[in-house]
Amino acid sequence: MPRLTAKNAISFQGYLPINGIQQWVQIEGQETTNPLLFIIHGGPASTYSMFTEATRFFSTTFTVVHWDQRGAGKTYLKQPVMPDNFQTLVNDGLALTKQLKGAFPGVPIVLLGSSIGSIIANLMVQQAESSFAAYIATEQMTSRSHQIAFNQTLFDSKKHVLKTAWLNKLPYAASTWSAKQIAQFTIFSALQHTDVPNMVTDLFIKNLLHAYGLNIKAWLAFCRGLIASRQAIQPELDSFDYNRLFSKTSIPFVVFQGSHDPITPTAATQAYFNQVHAPYKRMIIIPNSGHLCFFANPKFFLTELTKQVTPLIS
Repeated sequence: MPRLTAKNAISFQGYLPINGIQQWVQIEGQETTNPLLFIIHGGPASTYSMFTEATRFFSTTFTVVHWDQRGAGKTYLKQPVMPDNFQTLVNDGLALTKQLKGAFPGVPIVLLGSSIGSIIANLMVQQAESSFAAYIATEQMTSRSHQIAFNQTLFDSKKHVLKTAWLNKLPYAASTWSAKQIAQFTIFSALQHTDVPNMVTDLFIKNLLHAYGLNIKAWLAFCRGLIASRQAIQPELDSFDYNRLFSKTSIPFVVFQGSHDPITPTAATQAYFNQVHAPYKRMIIIPNSGHLCFFANPKFFLTELTKQVTPLIS
């Protein structure tokens, strides 16, 4: 980690050595003494470093850390090395955490896990809880997420013959779905809610094209990393034992949930949230948002995060 010499703002983009390979990290903040918001992206390999506008907004209160994980985005562009399993990504995340603590001594780290990143981040907390001041989950993955999402989408589509026919091609038991079927359903369900920002068209594609511009190599690396990482990680994800998620933590635990999330629906998230014991916990519904709720409504997210978490870690 480069030494930070700026007295106030920091803006860093570059590769850092993490467990034997060079991995892409972006750090942006207006004051280096602000708490760090360390974001663990979803996917597998759906990097969030392209969400530059939201990052700049969050950086008014937090120093935002984006990390393109092993097999993802610009890390994949540098070297197409795949993670062996979730634990590989957990190990990488904890190694980067140590570098962050060395570069920002005494500054609290708020860990945020989004979608599949909520599995990785949850395991990071379990293995190094003392490294983090608070844990934030968005788009929390649970054992019931796909099933409840499928049931709701099927119910909402009952008056649409073509939609119902497509959904009926999938096995009713979501636990039996293949990686391809999960990906197909995820895209289908995301496209059904036109009243909130769509994670594919309104968020990912728009920001990906803006961030990478005409850099075709970076754009292709993002796409190829998605495919390769899914092939590497999906078998473990398909059989993941969600009982491995913590049911007790000694740090504040806050969940942000999109009001109309068709992929990780509120009912599934609420069931997991209810069983967790923490010294402070809160579940917050972000209005006018679906999946990737904190990028869909960044102003609301930052306001609530500052109100709920900052007093607990200052």
